[in-house]
Amino acid sequence: MRAVALSLVLGLTAQFPCWAMQNAVAQNAAQNAPAAAPADDDGSIPAAPTDANAPAPAAAGHVSSPEDVIGPDDSITVSCLESMEISRTWRITSVGDVDLPLVGKVHAAGLTAEQLQESLATSLKTYIRDPHVTVYIAEFRSQPVTVTGAVHRPGTFQTEGPKTLWTVLTMAGGLEKDPGATVTVTRQIKYGNIPLPDAHPSADGKKSVIDLPMRDVIDATSAASNLLIEPNDVVAVSTDARLVFIIGEVIKPGAVELVNHDSISMMQLLAAANGLSKLANPAHSEIMRKNGEGLYEKVGSVDLKRLVNGRIKDRMLNAGDIVVVPSSTLKTYTQMAGYSAISSGFFLLTRY
Repeated sequence: MRAVALSLVLGLTAQFPCWAMQNAVAQNAAQNAPAAAPADDDGSIPAAPTDANAPAPAAAGHVSSPEDVIGPDDSITVSCLESMEISRTWRITSVGDVDLPLVGKVHAAGLTAEQLQESLATSLKTYIRDPHVTVYIAEFRSQPVTVTGAVHRPGTFQTEGPKTLWTVLTMAGGLEKDPGATVTVTRQIKYGNIPLPDAHPSADGKKSVIDLPMRDVIDATSAASNLLIEPNDVVAVSTDARLVFIIGEVIKPGAVELVNHDSISMMQLLAAANGLSKLANPAHSEIMRKNGEGLYEKVGSVDLKRLVNGRIKDRMLNAGDIVVVPSSTLKTYTQMAGYSAISSGFFLLTRY
């Protein structure tokens, strides 16, 4: 009987270290586990202060960086070693403001995390001698996209969810009456390369860039028009129209804008001008083109009468070319060609 009792005691004693260890681990975990943060009246979520020099944590689905722009409905985390009151996560309002203790209401939308950090540090110096402040974007809900150039309302727009290039241009009021021939999209490399064949890195390697022909951008079925825009993309619509001029003795002097093509034939240009006038001297028509110094010079002659009759081969004209159709004042037209086409008003014949 005594042996049985001794065995029982030894068995219980042998198991005790295991129970004791389990209880110790559980107690330690309970003591070190973060307490559930109660919801504050202002809707903010308290955040424990961190080392001001520590790297910013990553927001879900995105790595926060100092260059990121804060937008409406984003969440920012502010950490100040000297103030527990301000050290928490705050939601930016739909109008871009955030109301912080000590500092008050601050318009944060449009600022980078670094810019807001510097602003808060300056404001806190009224109450704290040397504040150590860190700001990072904890959650991205806004997707700022900047549109510049030949659109009706250039600026920065907040997009929600995937948007195509054409949709973003529509948000900017659409294209102006006479946009240029290209749309350039610039993307921060952290969002990946632009997924189109002609995309290339910028000179500093920090961005992905592509120049898209306008004819593809306005084509709703093209890959360019349906390119998905990422946050912080910059979309630049060129403002330099590509024009080919025809002046002198034609029915309708003016210019043809190259939108969907890179060049136009002499016959197509003459047709756009409704043909020759009765005073034309078509045998001495000239083509003028800018040289390396930006000055117009004669680069060729063409007999438009023989061209119309199919006796000579047609030729292609590039953006900036001027076709001069003279009358008896050939010399005057040649000398004034560049001035007439560039300095005086011209009629836009058509877009090609």
